Amino acid sequence: MKNLLLVSVCCMGLATVVKAHHGGGSYWTADRLVGPVSGTATDFSFNFPHVSFALDITDEQGNAVNHTMSIRWTPTVLRKMGWRRDTIGPGDKLTVTFVPHKLDPTVGSLRSLEVNDAPLAIEPLEAQQ
Repeated sequence: MKNLLLVSVCCMGLATVVKAHHGGGSYWTADRLVGPVSGTATDFSFNFPHVSFALDITDEQGNAVNHTMSIRWTPTVLRKMGWRRDTIGPGDKLTVTFVPHKLDPTVGSLRSLEVNDAPLAIEPLEAQQ
């Protein structure tokens, strides 16, 4: 019985740590949505804890500005939705909508994605439709 109580207390403590990790409000400008904007894929990281990719977006002056997008799901969740390590490749045309980071507008939390003009599900419910 003592062991069960100890395990229960430890699990509750871990749940608090995990929840604290996911406090996105401190990073993202939730009331601002950017896009859709298009660019060219330069990097794709299908790794834990969160999948991310980079793309060059041309600014008003004609300069390519590298942006990094974070997807809130892990590779495990995205695999179930059909994603693979080669879902995004260098040179792919990407169209994104994102919430920008509070301190760096070239970093975003992804809200929608098209790869070579084909919509790609980024939320589990989208994949079921």
